[in-house]
Amino acid sequence: MQWLEARMGGIPGLTERMKCPAFDGWTRSGSVSSLSIVFATGYLGNPASYYGHTLLKFNFGGDEGQTRLMDVSVNFGAILTKQDGPVTYIVKSLTRGYDAGFSHIHFYFHNHNYGDNELRDLWEYRLDLPHEAVNLIVAHAWEVLGKRYTYDFLKKNCAYRIAEIIEIVDGLKIIQKRSAWIIPQALIEELAVAEYRGRKLLSDVTYLPSRQSRFYARYLNLSAQETDSFRNLVNRREFFDGRQFQALQTSSRQLVLDAILDYYQFVANPLEMAPAETKEEYRKALSARYQEPPGSPELKPRQPRSPHLARPLGWSQVSWRHNTDTGNALSIRLRPAYYDVLDADSGHVRNASLVMGDLQLGLYKNRVRIDKFDLFGVDSANPGLTGLPGDKGTTWKIHVGAEQARLACQDCLVARVQGDYGYGRQWPRGLFGAVYVGSALQNPQAGQGVGYARTSMSFILHQSDQLGMKLGYEQRFPMAGKIGNYGVTSTEMRWAIAPDSDLRLSYEHDRAQQISVGLGIYW
Repeated sequence: MQWLEARMGGIPGLTERMKCPAFDGWTRSGSVSSLSIVFATGYLGNPASYYGHTLLKFNFGGDEGQTRLMDVSVNFGAILTKQDGPVTYIVKSLTRGYDAGFSHIHFYFHNHNYGDNELRDLWEYRLDLPHEAVNLIVAHAWEVLGKRYTYDFLKKNCAYRIAEIIEIVDGLKIIQKRSAWIIPQALIEELAVAEYRGRKLLSDVTYLPSRQSRFYARYLNLSAQETDSFRNLVNRREFFDGRQFQALQTSSRQLVLDAILDYYQFVANPLEMAPAETKEEYRKALSARYQEPPGSPELKPRQPRSPHLARPLGWSQVSWRHNTDTGNALSIRLRPAYYDVLDADSGHVRNASLVMGDLQLGLYKNRVRIDKFDLFGVDSANPGLTGLPGDKGTTWKIHVGAEQARLACQDCLVARVQGDYGYGRQWPRGLFGAVYVGSALQNPQAGQGVGYARTSMSFILHQSDQLGMKLGYEQRFPMAGKIGNYGVTSTEMRWAIAPDSDLRLSYEHDRAQQISVGLGIYW
């Protein structure tokens, strides 16, 4: 009716004659003041959320700098009639095996689910739209509730459908629908440059840190003395009424106790389901905090760079390499999406990787060969910043694809499925280390057998946003092959020479030695 009334020049009383009590209740009698698109960063614990998630939020007023948890949010996702496993979910999502639809709920539900349960940071992008455009979008969102769609993970997903609702407004385009795939970050990148009636569409960006981010920010804000006290109290080498803790200044005691309360809420999430002993320790910390004066020293956590300012999603690389067995070659690499451990930035999981369709070709004098093809690959990393119970840094990897069995092989491409599990730890100055145990299955080739077990370790150093390095070593134990145990060493360094380009130098040793230098372009 709103659209029809606008097209017909305004018919007096048209909308007044069409009343819907349910719609009026939903919009609180038409009091939606503005709209936001909320972006939840990627979550590697669930295939549905690898690339992040977007939802639409109705803002009913209040402090412009803070989210209002009782605001209405509109979500789009697959409709699951049963709990499918990760592999089943991926296959059915890629083959349009699910129905999908819109749902609505108060924003606090998503804020709790994403930020507290799944430990994902949220970014709220507020749109600058006139009142009539806001009303039209809200009315259209009401129309599509309950409508069934076919779910397409790569394209007609949450980002596509949320953009589709917004684009009901004439002259507003915020997503490239002709792309082969559309992912949530592409939507928010378009928001950053989109305009409506000659004005920037994006009016404000608000960072909503996850429970983990809040705890880490508070922990890193402690002084050396405060950190020692925090760790001693958590490990029960010190007590809240002890002389050492009470000797701290009031502000220091407040900071330590606030950090301890955040710690227990983080590691025992949800706290009501935690063991009785953990609940008791939390109760003691809370009681000690109540005995301190009211108020708390101001905490100003470092806000990460907004995901809409991140580099483009695709990456291509041309490199020269020398292999002591196979000679010199030109290498071409094409990675449509998404990121690896060295180029991960805002909106992505630090020290982790997520790739699909990563192809590497070797161009020799008289032939071209496939060096590696990652059909799908995930490296998940929990920082384990404190190393305390519940924050040990669980890590895991899974890769499906094909690669040359050994560096010394001329042509020994094997299909491989690889998986590893381990523990990692984030240290100061940007250093992350992890150890793993795992295995790989492959088709037998060049005496390599049907697979191998392995132990491995890796170190990732981010000296700055521009410079990073990865060191890795693994010991392989072949199964049913003609060779004995052997080790593989790898080193890679990345220098971001511009926002959309980088330079990489790598060295590998696996019987043969290989060095390469390459220029990468993000697109």
